[in-house]
Amino acid sequence: MKIIILRGCSGSGKSRRAKKLVSEATALNQRAVICSADDYFIRQGGYKFDPRLLPEAHAWCKGKTIGALESECDLIIIDNTNLCKWEFEPYEEMANEYGAECEIIVVGQFDDDSVKLYASRNKHGVPLEKIKQMAAKFQK
Repeated sequence: MKIIILRGCSGSGKSRRAKKLVSEATALNQRAVICSADDYFIRQGGYKFDPRLLPEAHAWCKGKTIGALESECDLIIIDNTNLCKWEFEPYEEMANEYGAECEIIVVGQFDDDSVKLYASRNKHGVPLEKIKQMAAKFQK
C-alpha cells in the first residue's frame, strides 16, 4: 500500500496529477483511490463550496482514506492543498499506522507568474488574492 500526498495551490494541477496516477496504477492492475475534500462539496453533479463545511469535508476525506487503508487499496492519493505541515501530518500518521509507504509530491511553483496562471485556470473560481495567500503560507 502507498499513500501519495499532493501539495500545491488551487489550480496548480494536483487533480490532473491525481488522475494520471490513478490511470498509471490501473494500467498495472492496482486499485487506486483519490481522497479529496473537494469531493465533499459535489452535490447533484455540481460543485457547491461552503467554507463553513471545511472541517466536515476534511473529516470526510480522512474517513475515506482510512476506509481505503482498511481495504488495503494499493494506491491512495490525497488531493488537497496540504500547504502547511499540520494539514498533511494526519495522512503521514495513517500511513505509518497501517504500514503504508508515504510519498509527498509538491505540484507547481509558488512564484507570482505561476500563481497568476493558477488563478486563471483553477476549476473552482478561487480568486488571485486567495491563491497568493495560499502560496505565501506554503511550508517546505
